[in-house]
Amino acid sequence: MKKIILSMLAVAATTASFAQNPDALKQVLRAEKKSIATNVMKEQEGTMTGEERAKAYNHIVGMAIADNSKEQGKALTAKTDEEKANRQTKQYKAAYDAVKYAMLCNVADNEPNEKGQVKPKYKKSNVSRITAMRNDLINGGLWAYNNHDYANAQKWFGMYAESHSDDLFSETEAVQTEQNYGQVCYYAALAAFMNKDYKKADKYAGFAVESGDQEFKGEAIKIQLNSYQARKDAGDVDGEYLIKKVKQVYKANPDNDIVFGKYIGVLTDNGKKEEADKVLAKRLQENPNDVMANAYVAQNAQEAGDYDKAIDAYSKVIVAQPDFTAVKFNLATCYRNKALDLKNNGQPYKELIAKAKTLFQEVQATDPDEANFKTKYILSTIDEL
Repeated sequence: MKKIILSMLAVAATTASFAQNPDALKQVLRAEKKSIATNVMKEQEGTMTGEERAKAYNHIVGMAIADNSKEQGKALTAKTDEEKANRQTKQYKAAYDAVKYAMLCNVADNEPNEKGQVKPKYKKSNVSRITAMRNDLINGGLWAYNNHDYANAQKWFGMYAESHSDDLFSETEAVQTEQNYGQVCYYAALAAFMNKDYKKADKYAGFAVESGDQEFKGEAIKIQLNSYQARKDAGDVDGEYLIKKVKQVYKANPDNDIVFGKYIGVLTDNGKKEEADKVLAKRLQENPNDVMANAYVAQNAQEAGDYDKAIDAYSKVIVAQPDFTAVKFNLATCYRNKALDLKNNGQPYKELIAKAKTLFQEVQATDPDEANFKTKYILSTIDEL
């Protein structure tokens, strides 16, 4: 008996999955405005078959395209900047809707019918009529970003980025070979970050990194790192999550000094100093003169008061990068502090003071207004030591 009941339930479930609602489809097709049609779909799409939803969404795509064309024409003949901006906003929103509903149409269009068959009808025509319209998403994103409207900039840039990898355009060479894809993904990520949508910022930055566009890869990685930190600062994620995500980025980009520095920083800041030390040791084992690794070793040693170790590591950095001013300042500080320790213990120290003075003078020469380093007072008193 149980088997019979289960079979009956299975049949009922199958029947329900192919329930029809032709009245809902008629409401969409008869709607005079796109907003009415989309509201019908929000309320009743769950009661419609895939074929009905595909037809309804395809109709909405046509409505969005018509709105886009109408608003574009009105923007061109607008008499005031305000009217033009209003028309352009509607134009870009219509382009967004056209792409959005074309993708939804494609999903429904590829659902099996009651016979288990997949017979898509709309992909080719929708690709043909909205591929070029995706450029409006770029124009809209730029317009919004330049006007500090980061929500719409994220929305329009983001739709361009996401539609690139959508199945609707998977066989469209014009989309798959877009040269500006990585750049748009980067700006989508930047807009999302400014809009404080850190999950989407990470997502779009990931698209930019994966695009292979080397011009924007480094900046996109920075957005990823900043997004993880922002989520941690907001209490959205904990330190373990932050470490995990930054570690993933570091493994993918082991030669990126900014990523390496961030990884060491989050390990240290979240109570993982021993692990940070192991990462540093491994990196120095592979390259004893690694600039960033030596800089971190030196900084940690300086904070611990181990000036000999700090001086040794800072010196290696200066040899590799003589213009690394921050390291030069820290090295000078270590020389001075060690000299003071020697002086207090009655040991010779003047040679170290001379080294410290020379380095402080070099720092002052590159930063005479003390925008970054306070050297004037130090130099005014160093000869008294």
